[in-house]
Amino acid sequence: MTNNHDGGASGPPSDGGPVLTGISVAVVAVSTAGSKHAEHTAGSARTRPPWVAMEDYAALIRENTPMRALCLPVTTGDPHVLAERILGLPTGVSAVFVVGLGHRESASVAREVTERGGPVVLTELDVLTAAVAAATITTLRRRSVPPRAGRVVVTGASWAPLLAPVLIASGVGDLSSWYERDAEAFPLRRLMEHNDVLVDLAGCAPEGAAPGRTVAVPADGFVYGALVLPGLLAALCGHGVRTLTVEVVAACVRALALITPADQVLPSAGDRLLVSAVARHVSRALGHPVPYRDQW
Repeated sequence: MTNNHDGGASGPPSDGGPVLTGISVAVVAVSTAGSKHAEHTAGSARTRPPWVAMEDYAALIRENTPMRALCLPVTTGDPHVLAERILGLPTGVSAVFVVGLGHRESASVAREVTERGGPVVLTELDVLTAAVAAATITTLRRRSVPPRAGRVVVTGASWAPLLAPVLIASGVGDLSSWYERDAEAFPLRRLMEHNDVLVDLAGCAPEGAAPGRTVAVPADGFVYGALVLPGLLAALCGHGVRTLTVEVVAACVRALALITPADQVLPSAGDRLLVSAVARHVSRALGHPVPYRDQW
């Protein structure tokens, strides 16, 4: 095994792991008449329309894994209809990645598909959650604050319900939620005098509230999502995994944080260790053979 600066997470595995060639992933983009120009990524207007993001994620999967990526654009956000479309996909589809759907609707779709024996359903919000959590860990590290001692404030936490449990699973010791309705009683600037990192999901933090220690979601979610998705899919597919757990997302966080250079918040999209590191950490969390090699 090669020892790299990711804690040995990207060296070739001791066994071949499952063969991913021939496995398919469906990328589903939801863009309704009312959402094409009103999609939101946390507190910012979405800059990459869902159908464009679908094509870009599909290309990302093809370029970074041996899996086939199928595109499925839909014009309804109805969870039951979406679940039916997913359940009607070819049997070779091992995972479905959904773009352009809110967290409540996404949870409904995933629940119905799982209950009916369909493929694992992932969303763009899931991979964004992993990247934001990793950026939080690296921001603490850059301030020489161990995660267990870290105090993190999250604005608009309801936008990403998985973030809090993932941060806790990643070792963050103190987590607080803040909403704009709290501004009068607990001004954000004053609150940040006693906390280490601000995760501004709502995009409502006043300028200078936490300079140099604010983590935000980019308006173009693809920028963060692309760091996580290929490695995550490489680890999940081919094992019959049906649900995405907090532990799996936390494994993505560990991988990203470990390979992030000291002068960056997250690794670069072109980092040669990226996909294999995420795949290895997720596989370890699942107790599965590692599927990813530096050369397929």
